[in-house]
Amino acid sequence: MNRRPERISFRFSARSRFAACLVTTPDGALAPGWWDLDGTRPPYADDTHRFREGAPTETTATQVLPTECGGLLRLRGAAGSGRHLLLLSHPASAGTGTAGTMTAGPVTAQTTTAGTPLAGPRGPSSAGTGPETPAEDAAERLSVEARGLRLVPGGPRGTLALAVETAHDGSTRVWRIRSAPLRLSDPVTLPGRVTALLPLDGTGCHYATDLEGPDGYRPASLDLRDGSRRALPSSPDGRIHRLLLSAPASGLLLTASDPGDGRLRIARATLGHRPRLDFPDRLNSLDGAVLPLAADPAGERVALRVSRGAQARLFLYDVAADRPRPAELPPGAFHPVAGWSEGGLRVVYAAPDRPADLVGVPDTAAHGAPATPSGAASPSLDASATPHAPTEWFATPSGRFEAVRLGDWRTAPTVVVALHGGPEDHWTLGHDPVLARLSEAGAAVVAPNQRGSTGYGRAHAEAIHGAWGVPDLADIRVLVRTLTEQRPPDAEPPVLLGTSYGGFLALLAVCADPYAWARCAVIAPFLSARGLRERSSPAVRALIDRHGLGEPPDDDLGPRDVERLAHRIRVPLLALHGCDDPVVPVDETRRLRRALTRADGPEHVPHDCLDVAGAGHHPLQERGGAELTDRLVGFLTAGFPDRRRSPAPPGLTVADAAVRHRPSSAVFGHITHDERTPS
Repeated sequence: MNRRPERISFRFSARSRFAACLVTTPDGALAPGWWDLDGTRPPYADDTHRFREGAPTETTATQVLPTECGGLLRLRGAAGSGRHLLLLSHPASAGTGTAGTMTAGPVTAQTTTAGTPLAGPRGPSSAGTGPETPAEDAAERLSVEARGLRLVPGGPRGTLALAVETAHDGSTRVWRIRSAPLRLSDPVTLPGRVTALLPLDGTGCHYATDLEGPDGYRPASLDLRDGSRRALPSSPDGRIHRLLLSAPASGLLLTASDPGDGRLRIARATLGHRPRLDFPDRLNSLDGAVLPLAADPAGERVALRVSRGAQARLFLYDVAADRPRPAELPPGAFHPVAGWSEGGLRVVYAAPDRPADLVGVPDTAAHGAPATPSGAASPSLDASATPHAPTEWFATPSGRFEAVRLGDWRTAPTVVVALHGGPEDHWTLGHDPVLARLSEAGAAVVAPNQRGSTGYGRAHAEAIHGAWGVPDLADIRVLVRTLTEQRPPDAEPPVLLGTSYGGFLALLAVCADPYAWARCAVIAPFLSARGLRERSSPAVRALIDRHGLGEPPDDDLGPRDVERLAHRIRVPLLALHGCDDPVVPVDETRRLRRALTRADGPEHVPHDCLDVAGAGHHPLQERGGAELTDRLVGFLTAGFPDRRRSPAPPGLTVADAAVRHRPSSAVFGHITHDERTPS
């Protein structure tokens, strides 16, 4: 079956004339790709094939950024090593190459620490990226040692882009990236961390930034020429101030601000002799979470993503009139990047049946310019052209939750309940390649945003604080009961799929109700919050500490520790875990394998726990991921073995294994813990 390529990590150049991304190849490798959106550089002039693709030598950690001169910057890094490799590539010149190739000037190799060249050249392997492959694109190269480094579009004349470094002492350095030779230069040091760097004028020298201080982040302007700073307007009584978007042509600056009443709103900052903040009424009356994506070249209109739960819509906002109106695009998922040039607004749009891609928005081009040049991006969509998978709400004793639905779970031969990771995350109407593959294989998918998911207010998200695997597990137990009761009596029970935190929750679900499920597959799971805290990275420990461990629940399961509960698992299980996972150590799955082996009894069920060599936290998205995805889909859509007459082991909450011949309370056990969502 021919499938559209998966594209991730979209970025736009400073003036949005170029865009770039990473493209998944059929074997799961990643290649850089980029567009000349307005067709201004050879070989794109008078050429409809304005997309170019490089060699598949990247990973999900690679940062890509197109430059305004038509080149492509790539920043590779090894997790936790502090070593990076910066590369600059160019599209093949007209007449010197074919579509899909990249070339460069003289190849150089240097090592830079804090922007200063060190004695002696070193090869690219010094950046922790491994040996160069024969298919590697020719490029200028620079090895850089820095604790944290990210690419930002913009910079003064003669600058390709900016690089923002977070130092060990918490300070920030802003570098200019220059070419011929490729190098970092002219550092500016700031006494704290920053989150945003937005241009304030057309010179590329003045930027707005969020600067961390004793009282949190405060907006400030930064002059790259001398490092001078001055405060930007902010609410004196507010505690939250984050920069969102700037439009240098009109002086527009949008921020997320707390005016002192505890409510986060979007503010418009007016700079100059009398700086002030305004909170536009209509902009702040939109129903949903609002994120500005891009401003038009004149700074008069702003593209807004408005999200409500799993669904998002695109709005176009007239700044002077304070008037938002819906764009002519269907609901879906809009990535948090967009570009608006004279050729029009391009957003990154995805739907459950449509991988993420650039889409031109109608009626956004400058007068006389086409919104989407031929071949530059995907065709425009109208509001009814692309159907989107519906969502469905499921009731629980504590309220209700929304789920994304692919297919009809009431009649499909296989129903997959897919649990998201995070836990600070939620399913959207975006494209998930695994869920799409399951749908192609004939399975229906129900992807719930149970308690603990973001996107539904603070109470819903914080319900699991101090209680991982308690209220969210209760919602999943109610969900499987609902699905089972509304399917034919002889239908196969639902199957489970979970990633990371979702893997932890899926394992708990099959421990709680062993005979309510047919199969379970988990990717990068962990076994308990306490165990993960002891064995994980500082960033994961900080997340757990922020949520709190809480007291063990007083219910039929007790402490949420899969290692302790593994003897209750009575379904075929597949676990996949990358050996180089920097988030959840692979030892979690190895512990699961040992616990399942110890628990094997007279009712043996197959379990396969695979360590994936060379893979990280997302093994399905890396090289070799296509084969793993095939194995996962085949496992989840396999037939259901007849276990209805097998006796239930003593001590389980399931009173009888005859799933289709007992009332649901006898099948699913009892949910005895407090299901109320904190207010």
